Amino acid sequence: MAPTLSLTDWIAPWRATEDLPGRGRPWLDAMRDAAVSRFEDLGTPRRRWESWRYTDVAPIVQTTFEPARGGTPARGEIEAALARLPGGGRFHRLVFVDGIMVSPLTILHELPAGVRALSFSDAIEQIPELLEQHLGKVALYEDNPFTALTAAFGRDGVVIHVPKGIVVDRPIEAIWLTTERANPIANHARNLLVAEESSAVTLIDVFHGAHNGVYLNNVTTEIVAGPNASVTHTRIQEEGRSAFHVADTKIQQERDSQVHSHVVTTGARSSRNELGFALAGPGASCVLNGLFVLNGNQVADNMTLVDHQSPHCTSSEFYKGVLDGQSEGGFTGRVLVREDAQKTDAEQNNRNLLLSDDAQINTRPQLEIYADDVKCAHGATTGQLDRAALFYLRARGIDEIRARQILTRAFAAEIIESIPVPEVRDHLLPVVEDRLCPGHALEEAP
Repeated sequence: MAPTLSLTDWIAPWRATEDLPGRGRPWLDAMRDAAVSRFEDLGTPRRRWESWRYTDVAPIVQTTFEPARGGTPARGEIEAALARLPGGGRFHRLVFVDGIMVSPLTILHELPAGVRALSFSDAIEQIPELLEQHLGKVALYEDNPFTALTAAFGRDGVVIHVPKGIVVDRPIEAIWLTTERANPIANHARNLLVAEESSAVTLIDVFHGAHNGVYLNNVTTEIVAGPNASVTHTRIQEEGRSAFHVADTKIQQERDSQVHSHVVTTGARSSRNELGFALAGPGASCVLNGLFVLNGNQVADNMTLVDHQSPHCTSSEFYKGVLDGQSEGGFTGRVLVREDAQKTDAEQNNRNLLLSDDAQINTRPQLEIYADDVKCAHGATTGQLDRAALFYLRARGIDEIRARQILTRAFAAEIIESIPVPEVRDHLLPVVEDRLCPGHALEEAP
């Protein structure tokens, strides 16, 4: 195993970068400088850190990455990737190649008046006041070294602003494509979505790599949901099998806002998905649905926090894991109910299916309650395919492999079917089946 690089050497390629967007803006320069210092103080996470015990970042730190600076991939490579992704040109679409938005591939249909959907680098020039008001205020970098890296070296990302009372009827799709390079590249991306009072918007993030090259996508996403706003965020991670993926998504919710989160993880050698909700206004509600499907030697860790800060708020969380081969999955779900958060209704459930004797799942559902008038429940189960159900299918002439496929798909489909966009559901089912049963097309039982 290669020796671990020093932090100074590891971040040196980014510190030498002089063309980060927004250079010279005092507030942004100050945030970047503070984030670099904080990263150096924290160091990279260790497994002895309680919140990182199931995420081993040593392979990332042992890799020498070059900063992602965009690319001009072969036309056929991009067209093939876009053709198999959910929107099919029907959604508003922003396309990022090797970390940088590519304008010719970006499609923005007629957005409602006042709605902005643009790259982070363009937003710094066109709507700097919005970024100064919200950037770094929801996803804090003080305790997360990888979030500090995006704050310090974020070059591009998605910025969406929906004014008061506006409903965006088509989903906005952000597609992140990573191409094969001679040397490993790392992309530190920064996203911001602000939905003002009584507005509504759907954002779909898709991370895709069609090759086995080594790369890192490190992405911080901040979502601000104003009073009575409605936001749906779907996150699809189907990176290449040698890739690394680290995500930190934080959501701030005001009075009566509704946020639905759907996270589907099928790719990457090692991935971590951190998701945090702050229910800061009375009547706010959130839904967290997640699915991670792993095989081979894949590792995926999921960390969620739902912070009930105000009364009369509701949260519903349902995460499922399907693990085959020698894969390892992690789920740590924490629900915090503060003293003032009376009349809280919170539910959390994690169910896991192990298809191999060598697969491993680490699950830690947690409730922390400081209010006395609440309705809260949580639970976790881990098991194998139901033998009675297998016997039932076998007795009707279905061979064992096909029977296992049918039952596994039914287990995973419960999460996929909760996604409200039909095109995304239609995209995900074949992807999940391919990850579970490479080389086998799942057919419907007669």
